[in-house]
Amino acid sequence: MPIRFGRPVGQSRSPARPSAVPPRVHPEFHRHLLLVCLAVIVSWVLPGAWVQLSGVGFLYLTGLLGWRLGPFGHRRGRASLLRITSADTHYLLLAIATGIAQLVWLLSPTSLQVSGMPLLALFTLFIAWSMWRFLHVLAGEHRIDARTLCGATAGYLLLGISGGLLLTVLDSIMPGGFYDNFTREALTMPDLTKVSGDRITWDLNYGRLNYFAFVSLTTLGYGDITPVVPLTRLACLALSVVGPLYIAVVLGVLISRLSVTPPSLPPGGAPHAGPPSTRLPSTSAPPPSDRSPAPAEPGPGPDASGP
Repeated sequence: MPIRFGRPVGQSRSPARPSAVPPRVHPEFHRHLLLVCLAVIVSWVLPGAWVQLSGVGFLYLTGLLGWRLGPFGHRRGRASLLRITSADTHYLLLAIATGIAQLVWLLSPTSLQVSGMPLLALFTLFIAWSMWRFLHVLAGEHRIDARTLCGATAGYLLLGISGGLLLTVLDSIMPGGFYDNFTREALTMPDLTKVSGDRITWDLNYGRLNYFAFVSLTTLGYGDITPVVPLTRLACLALSVVGPLYIAVVLGVLISRLSVTPPSLPPGGAPHAGPPSTRLPSTSAPPPSDRSPAPAEPGPGPDASGP
């Protein structure tokens, strides 16, 4: 009787863990996130008080990330509601707390120094966690297409937008954290809760700090703005490290996805039906026309008698 090694015949396979299934989101999430990021960036150059629309964009961006990357939009296949983990719930609660902190900071019922510190801590943790979950989403994509590229671009813009908000909050907590080399003056966010609060200066400095965040993220270094406080220098240094690191990680993820994707598979998943292969005759044997038929053996004639 042959001996078989391995699992007994009657034993069933152990069910796969939910974490082994690559996470997925809504198919339009990548394009939606890219459009929202572009709208927030465009709002920085709007004239006058229209620049304040970026605050609405930040709130919408926080809600979009919390919903789509949270327990309700972060699908892992069938019966996703039964696979909600504690991490998904904590992420959703963090998104709600971050949105409330942004709303308080924008409305400024208290001084900016008081409302800015909770927003700085919550938003930094929320964006770091969001980027971690978003990279898992990109790594779980089966094909590299326009939707995946939109998601990768949106992630990079999201880093710059988040850096702009963080630099603005830092300058609100510690006025004079940045120095303008052209005007020879400190770049200070005025306190809007006071009667003498200058909204025009606040909007102008807000747009310039967001611009400087992308300059630090891309490591350009134009030299027009300089961080002069140790905490602002540390934030700009972190942005200059995170920017190239994100590009390297995303390129590695996309290249790995591209290398495991069969190039012959169409978008539907079925292989292309090519023409039937024709086999050429072997060159070792001569063609049939060169062969002469073997002579037939003479048989008995019609008038031949039997024995």
